[in-house]
Amino acid sequence: MANFNPNEEHKELWLKFIAGDDGAYASLYRCYVNKLFVFGCRFTSNEELVKDCVQDLFVKFYATRKRLPKVENVKVYLFNSMKNMLFNLFKKELPYYQIDTIEPVFYTEFNGETRIIQAETLSEQKESIRKMMENITPRQREVLYYRFVEEMSYEEICELMKMNYQSVRNLIHRTLLKIRSTAKDNRNL
Repeated sequence: MANFNPNEEHKELWLKFIAGDDGAYASLYRCYVNKLFVFGCRFTSNEELVKDCVQDLFVKFYATRKRLPKVENVKVYLFNSMKNMLFNLFKKELPYYQIDTIEPVFYTEFNGETRIIQAETLSEQKESIRKMMENITPRQREVLYYRFVEEMSYEEICELMKMNYQSVRNLIHRTLLKIRSTAKDNRNL
C-alpha cells in the first residue's frame, strides 16, 4: 500500500489546473481557502481584507494559469503568494510593519498558542504563556507557527521565509531556548 502524500496529490492537482482542468482548480481552492485565510489573519486582524486577498489570489491564479510555474510544493507556493500579496497591500500601511525588518508583523494569537491556552485552566499558566510569547519577536512567532502549527519542514520554511537552512534551524533553536528560559524564570518567581 502506498503512503498518502498530500504534497504529491496537490502537486498533481496543480499541474492539472495549470493545464486547464477547472475541477483541479476547484479542489485546490477547497483545500486551501481556509488555510490561506487563517494564515493571512496572522498578519492582520482585518478579516475582510484577508478574505479579499484570498479571493483575489485565486482569481489571479485562474486568470494567469497558463503562465504559472510548475511547483514542487503547492502549500509553500500558495502561502508565499498570500504573504507577498499581503506584503504588497501593507506597503502603503506603515503601522502593519515591524520597523526594524520592514516586514509584515506576524501576530501572536495563532492557533497553536490558542490551543495551548485553551488547554490550560489556571489563569497563572495563561499569563506565563502570554509572557513567553511577548518575549519573542514576530519573526520567531512566525517560524514557530510554520514549524509546529503548519508542521512545515525546514526546507519549506526556508523557501517561505527566504532564509537559508541553517538560519531557520538556528532561529527555531534560539526561539525554543528563549521560551524555555522564560518558562524557567516564571517558575522561579
